[in-house]
Amino acid sequence: MRIIWTKKRATGREIVEEAQLSHDWSASTIKTLIRRLTDKDMIAVDKSEKVFTYVPVVAENEATDYNANRFFDSVCDAYKGTLLTALIKEEPLSKTDIQNIRAILDEREASAPDQVACHCLHEDDDSCAMVHH
Repeated sequence: MRIIWTKKRATGREIVEEAQLSHDWSASTIKTLIRRLTDKDMIAVDKSEKVFTYVPVVAENEATDYNANRFFDSVCDAYKGTLLTALIKEEPLSKTDIQNIRAILDEREASAPDQVACHCLHEDDDSCAMVHH
């Protein structure tokens, strides 16, 4: 998806060549991924030219937000702060990003609990919180 989002439209050959620069994948593996993305309506095929050209159907920010939310829904609530801290330490951020994050954290601090409950199991909220601390 990254290739198609960046290029806005790409032929199968362009996708294969670009993907092989960063992954040790065969052309058939990449073509299978393209087919699966097409089947999932993530990309569409423009057949108006001699060579099939692929275009994104889903916007990058929409897909990224969806996948990030799905991932964070699968993470223990008590561990999310630790995970976000690690991401903030390691990921590239602009000064504007940092200022925005700081403003959000300042706003949320007043109503934040001292500790976030686990919620992984319904019967015992503290069961896995201890694992992460």
